[in-house]
Amino acid sequence: MMIEVVRAPTRGEGNRRVCGIVFLAGLQARSRISACVERLRHRGPDELSTWSEGKLALGFARLEINGVGRLGRQPHCQGSLVGAVNGEIYNYRALAAAHNLGTPACDAHVALQMFERRGIGIIEELDGFFSGVVLRPSDGHLVCLRDHIGKKPLFVGRSRQEIFVTSELKALDEIEWFEPLPLGVSSVDAVSGEIRAIAGHHPVLRRTDLVAVLEEAVRKRLPAAEQRVGVLLSGGLDSSIVASFVARHRADATYFTLGDDASSDRQAVEVVSRALQLNDVRVLPLPAHERIPELVRRVVYATESFNPSIVSNGIATYLLCEAVRDAGIKVVLTGEGADELFGGYHVFARCDPWREVRQRLIEDLPTTELRRLDLASMAHGVEARCPFLDRAVRTLAEGLEFDDLYGPDENKVILRRMFGDALPPDVLCRKKSSFDVGSGLRGQVVRYLRRNGRSEREELRDVWREQFAFDASNEYFHAYPVFDAAIDARGEGHR
Repeated sequence: MMIEVVRAPTRGEGNRRVCGIVFLAGLQARSRISACVERLRHRGPDELSTWSEGKLALGFARLEINGVGRLGRQPHCQGSLVGAVNGEIYNYRALAAAHNLGTPACDAHVALQMFERRGIGIIEELDGFFSGVVLRPSDGHLVCLRDHIGKKPLFVGRSRQEIFVTSELKALDEIEWFEPLPLGVSSVDAVSGEIRAIAGHHPVLRRTDLVAVLEEAVRKRLPAAEQRVGVLLSGGLDSSIVASFVARHRADATYFTLGDDASSDRQAVEVVSRALQLNDVRVLPLPAHERIPELVRRVVYATESFNPSIVSNGIATYLLCEAVRDAGIKVVLTGEGADELFGGYHVFARCDPWREVRQRLIEDLPTTELRRLDLASMAHGVEARCPFLDRAVRTLAEGLEFDDLYGPDENKVILRRMFGDALPPDVLCRKKSSFDVGSGLRGQVVRYLRRNGRSEREELRDVWREQFAFDASNEYFHAYPVFDAAIDARGEGHR
């Protein structure tokens, strides 16, 4: 068995751990693992570590949040197992106490201890967002874990002669085939790559008070008091609800928004800031026009996508998280997930297929909005946390009926109604505006991509092909199923 650790240069104070995973199984696994994990350094700039034994190798790029230095190091050996977990498990201290695991070094180590004792049953006890791999080297048995919504990416496939599991496809320079791993628990054959789903997630709901459930979802996602926290604030309903709870619990929070003086987001944030008496609101101006080509290229690479919506909204996320990183903050809270769960994209009539559309949007999240959020934020080593995607919030939301979500020319009815006392009327009544439109960024991107009379998608495909040698026909690289027709017909703003 060989373990190699490369400690990266210090990047500020605090404990951080949200990271990137690469597993390889094959003849060249040991010789290739370091180069593969190096390509994920952006996900974990604090430390790169690898473990290898025979034809098996596991690499980890680490951004420390829980567990300082060696205490939180991964890959982690636990009895007969070795594993790595990317993400955050919020209840790890309670789990350690309940299962007599001693004083926990970090959440990932608790997960591996529990897996050693209880096997796949732990998936129901882990509260957080995560993806992970657990390997038994003696027989090559590999188990993969993903949270209930697919917040953290994880893929399986074949590259050259190796089977791989990875957080991002760019860790590999060649890919014969790949597919996302299923949510819950699955096993992967280290020889063929065959996947077998073992266990899924079940609904979790202990309270039915939406306001209380959301506040708890925000509270558990706040880092320790000595660690700084940010909020991505657009002035829309969702991010403003998150901001209202953060302001209640963390007066020292920093809020980031993107847009020039005339942008609707900038104006809405000023209203929210006054209403919530926010202390530190930082406004980023739109990028200079000459910076757009390079931003397009960087975000195509970061998101591994040539879908116009993922790229233009991804640029907005990328710019904000760049500012978050430069401010020395590593954890931000966002409003992602509310539109999918609470019907924020459409205004439906009762006879419309609103349930089916909502379900499809939720199922697609790992390859659409969460993919954009995770990859664009992790490009700067920033962890984005989404209270609306808490497992209890999701269970409550999926039990709502038509009248809870839609009214005459209105959506997200229950959110607008239940937060009427917390937010100003202008915010409560604000119509949905996508990130790139509200900030004013979409116009810049659309004009640049259409400068040659071609479609956005055609231009972006060329940018993508310059950076990746993968098969561009795979839907993962370009599809946004519910909205693709509208995306291809879009202009600089909403119709």
